Amino acid sequence: HRDLHSFPTRRSSDLCLRLLELQRHAMLMFTSCGWFFDELSGIETVQTIQYAGRALQLARDLLGLDLEDRFLNILARARCNVADHGNGRRVYEKFVRPAVVDREKVGAHYAVSSLFETYPEQARIYSFTCIREDQQVFEAGRYRLMMGRALIRFEITRNSDVLTYGVLHLGDHNLNCGVRIYQGPEAYQQLVQEMSEAFARADFAHIIRLMDRHFGESNYSLKSLFRDQQRKILNQILVSSQEDVENRFRQITDAYTPLLRFLEDLGAPLPAALQAASHFILNADLRRQFESENLDPARVLQILEHSRRTSVELNWPSIAYAAQANLEHCMLGLAANPDDLPLLARAADVAALARDLPFELNLWKSQNAYYEMLRHLRPVRQTAADAGDATAADWLRQFLVLGDRLGFQT
Repeated sequence: HRDLHSFPTRRSSDLCLRLLELQRHAMLMFTSCGWFFDELSGIETVQTIQYAGRALQLARDLLGLDLEDRFLNILARARCNVADHGNGRRVYEKFVRPAVVDREKVGAHYAVSSLFETYPEQARIYSFTCIREDQQVFEAGRYRLMMGRALIRFEITRNSDVLTYGVLHLGDHNLNCGVRIYQGPEAYQQLVQEMSEAFARADFAHIIRLMDRHFGESNYSLKSLFRDQQRKILNQILVSSQEDVENRFRQITDAYTPLLRFLEDLGAPLPAALQAASHFILNADLRRQFESENLDPARVLQILEHSRRTSVELNWPSIAYAAQANLEHCMLGLAANPDDLPLLARAADVAALARDLPFELNLWKSQNAYYEMLRHLRPVRQTAADAGDATAADWLRQFLVLGDRLGFQT
């Protein structure tokens, strides 16, 4: 109920949009699914409380009304059926408050993810547009320092701010990020100069102190990323870690393979550590074969035989997924380009190997693709082969072999 003239620094149109956003969330927090529940910490109720949390945030920013404590005192009287969650206040603090998004959190997400992904000059991140105004990156081996400034605009209300950010990445998941409102060109140049000079000296401890001085308590890490991007970046980090672990296990198995074979021949039990290394490498090799476009059937059979002989347990769900995906990829490619004879042969090899696995694959997609070619292409190729076309005859022969391996009575 405050007069718009009490906000002289804001454009009326922007203010109206933000007030409407406040009103929208004040209505959304009464969404009906939030009132039909058997547990306060359920997803429907938490979502409803998140709407209320957004209304509280906007009321504080726009109207200067801090209603959170009063709201939490009311929530505290609502008890959860799950003892670990306690009451509504704890649900809010555990699930709602960490999910609140403000301009600094969006800026931190943009800054941290920029280390792992190349954004265009103007990038859309959910309901926000991030426009890069400057960005400088310094590298020293696995260590990286990034500083920059970007305009962050919330597209629903058109409200925007220019933020300054700095990120120090020390490898793997170890990084520190700071964000603040842009303080002008002099402050920005001072930040860049001081931190880049410290990075050139490899004085990482000093960089952390500089970030504390320039950004204050605005500290962020990989945990600050929105969930989807967080998983994507963690997968990138884990790939390099997985490769390092695999190389170390491979060195062990290469060094001790003669001993392992000698123990196998004697029927003696294998040392647990060596068996674990062998298990890891066999699984990795088999999965990589099915993920490769240059699959080696002989190598796959060799791995399967070795696992049977040594009683090494393979990770069948992972291998089945890779084999099924490989076959489906072949069949979809073949449907798009049926004259690709090497791809036809590869599909037949994968289908044959699939039969040697100790479980059945879901061949539904592959069989459907084959059936469509069987209906539409086989008659044409059969006519050409009967007329003496050697290429059509060769294609038909390989095509029927593939059908047999896919379970068709060709």
